[in-house]
Order: sequence, then structure tokens, then C-alpha cells
Amino acid sequence: MASIAKSVDPENNPTVAEVLQQVVLLPESVHLAVRYTSIELVGEMSEVVDRNPRFLDPVLNYLMKGLREKPLASAAAKAIHNICSVCRDHMAQHFQGLLDIARSLDSFALSTEAAVGLLKGTALVLARLPLEKIAECLSDLCAVQVLALKKLLAERSRNGKSADPTAWLDRLAVIFRHTNPIVENGQTHPCQKVIQEIWPVLSETLNAHQADNRIVERCCRCLRFAVRCVGKGSASLLQPLVTQMVSVYQVYPHSCFLYLGSILVDEYGMEEGCRQGLLDMLQALCMPTFQLLEQPNSLRNHPDTVDDLFRLATRFVQRSPVTLLGSSIVVHIIQCAIAATSLDHRDANCSVMKFIRDLIHTGVGNDHEEDFALRKRLIGQAMEQNGQQLINQLLHSCCFCLPPYTLPDVAEVLWEVMLFDRPMFCRWLENALKGLPKQTAGGAVTVTHKQLTEFHKQVTSAEECKQVCWAIREFTRLYR
Repeated sequence: MASIAKSVDPENNPTVAEVLQQVVLLPESVHLAVRYTSIELVGEMSEVVDRNPRFLDPVLNYLMKGLREKPLASAAAKAIHNICSVCRDHMAQHFQGLLDIARSLDSFALSTEAAVGLLKGTALVLARLPLEKIAECLSDLCAVQVLALKKLLAERSRNGKSADPTAWLDRLAVIFRHTNPIVENGQTHPCQKVIQEIWPVLSETLNAHQADNRIVERCCRCLRFAVRCVGKGSASLLQPLVTQMVSVYQVYPHSCFLYLGSILVDEYGMEEGCRQGLLDMLQALCMPTFQLLEQPNSLRNHPDTVDDLFRLATRFVQRSPVTLLGSSIVVHIIQCAIAATSLDHRDANCSVMKFIRDLIHTGVGNDHEEDFALRKRLIGQAMEQNGQQLINQLLHSCCFCLPPYTLPDVAEVLWEVMLFDRPMFCRWLENALKGLPKQTAGGAVTVTHKQLTEFHKQVTSAEECKQVCWAIREFTRLYR
């Protein structure tokens, strides 16, 4: 029953509500396995509870009994999480009870996943409270985690050692991630003050563990969701956060800083007063990144860094293309992207191709905007300098480096180049084809002049991107 409960429509099956009513009346004397399955069933029937709020109190009482027993605790926590997710509005009146559970979370025998799930459910309900109550309640919900981090930092200052803070960071992250109240334009975000108060603890934790990639990644994840939670309300944190990111990255180039940087650009890249600071951040992060990626085999050895670098660069293209295109760093980013097009790594290659595609598209798209002429001119300059090299590298990568699943992304890049300047693209493609080997090392013919000409014609006469993709797929088979 628990496995199919979600699939049953409570409107057309009134007996489902009767089943739920009887399940929560089961005595504690029944077999433990029956109680465990019953708790799972109740959790899966959260939609029934939402349609029949009169069942909410008995359901919560039943689940609380399970939460206090070690063998049933994690199942009960998962069920409460499900109820909170579906019955958010009805659960608002029970928020104080959820807060009490969250404060004493470690007194229950919960798995890590179950504990985080309970906090997620609590945060979802928190977001439905009146705005004037959210700040205080969020502060109370975060307090246990913040106090635990402060305790760990105090221990570290006394004896130079501290326990792993990741559990507390993960709990804060899930709270920030799922506390999304509806805030009208002009209203101060209710979570803003709380996150400002928590920032010094997160900053100190990051500094204390800056050499540990795993802990730094958790800190950045927590900060990412904090920034997303309050959006532009976190502007006061932008300068100290960027300063710390850049400072630590110079010594320990953890790629998660690049990812966090992409979130900051996404949130603030369109704000006039923030663009120069974000560009300075990008330049400061790029220099050690380029030094890392210039080492032998570094592109292959550091795919996460490649992925996160071009996520960051793509956000800049999307949010403030003129700022990036007018900077001195863009030439180096484009050169790095061209070198990385041959990287056989799904996520990293996808990010590289998306960056190149979106960059070129800025010279074609949104032609009604007042900066279009400037964008087109800057892209034209970039393509004049790098276009031939880009087409050469893409064609070589397709034939000798990349797996077939990457070819649609390559086709989209070629399509954007062709849309931007078809005559120039035709010449670049012709030159690139001339540079491909026509024979194997043993002298066997790989590709004929006729096949090269036919491929050139198929690509340059294509009316849709999918035709370019098909032509590339067929052509590269000659080299496989």
C-alpha cells in the first residue's frame, strides 16, 4: 500500500481517507515492522492529509510517537518531511512544534538524510509564515547550527583541532535553500538580517578550513543558497565575500569558488554598481586558474575547474556581455575555451561549448536593444582574432577527440558562427578542412576531396542547426 499510495487519486477514492484514519489509530503494541510500514504509508498519503486537514493533528501525533523510537525515527522524519512539503499552508500553525523538533534534532536517532529532510520540511513551512514572523523564526531555526559552528571554532582556537563542520553547514544550506518567502518589490527581505548575522561565522569557518576542499565546498554551497535566498538583499555581503574568495583562491584554487562566483554574477551582474567589482573578481580568479590549466594534462586532470570557470564566464555573457567583451581578460578566456573544446568530459565540455555559443550569440540576439551595435562590433573583433583557430580546433576535436554525444553542442557553436558571419565562416571551414589529414600513417585514404567538398556544402547550406549536426555526425564517421 505504501508503494502505491502516491498513485491513488484521493478525490475518486474516498476509502483512502478511511484507511488513513484507521492507520493512525493503530496501537503501539502492534509489531514494529507493521508500525514502520504504517509510518511510511502515512508519509506517502500526504495529499490525502492536505485535502482533509482534520486528519493533520492525529497524523502528526502518530508520527511524533514514531520519531521518539530509534527503529522508527528516520521513517517518521521522512514522513513529516513529506507532510510539510505537501501541506505547507496547513502546517504553518504547527511551526512551533517543528521548531522544537529542529532544536533537539540530535536527541532523535536519525540518519543524516532524515535530519536534513526534517529541516527542509521545516524551512518550507517557515516560508509560508507572515513576513513579520519569518526573521525571528529563521534565526531560531539556524541558531542550533550556528552555535555548533561557533563551538567548533572555539575548540580549534584552543587546541588547533576541531571536529568536521560539514553536518552543520549542510543543515544551514538546506534551510537557506528552501526558505523562499514571497517578497514584493520594495519590501526588505525578511531573511536578510539573519544571513548578515550568520555571515561572520561562515566566513571564519571558511578561513579555518581553507585547505580542505571538501569543507570549503560545503561552505561555498551554504553561501550559494544564502545568496539565492535573499537575492539582491545580500548586497552588503558582496564585497567581503568576494575579497575572501579571491584571497583563499590565490593559495587554494578550489573550483567551488568559481561556481559561487557564477551565482554572484547571476544575482548582481545586471546591477550597474556591481559590474566592475564582479569583473575584478573574475580577473582575480582567472589568473591562478589559467596557471593551473596551463600545466601538462591539466584540462583532463581538472575537469571541475574547467566546468566551473566556464559557468562563471557564461553567467557574465548572459548578465553583462559588454562588460566582459570590453575587458582585457576576455581574450584569455576565449583562448582557454578553444583549447578546452577537445576535452572529453561531459559536463566540462558542455560548459565550454555553451560559453562559446552564448558569447557569439550576443552578436546576433536581442538586436532591438540599444547596445546591440556595440555587442556586434566587439564579437566581430573577437571572431576576427580567434575565428579560424576556433573552427580548426572544433573540426579536429570532432574527428579525433570527442565522443558522438558532444556533436550537437559543437553543431550549435558552428551554427552561431554561421549566423553571425556566413561568408567568413565558409572560408574558415574551407581552411580547416584543408588542414585535416587525408591519409592514415600507412598511406590509406581516409577522406577524399569530394567528401570534403560535400561536407562543406552540407554545412554552409544548412537551414537548421540539426542539419549541421547530421552533417558533422556523418563526416566524423570517416575518421573513426
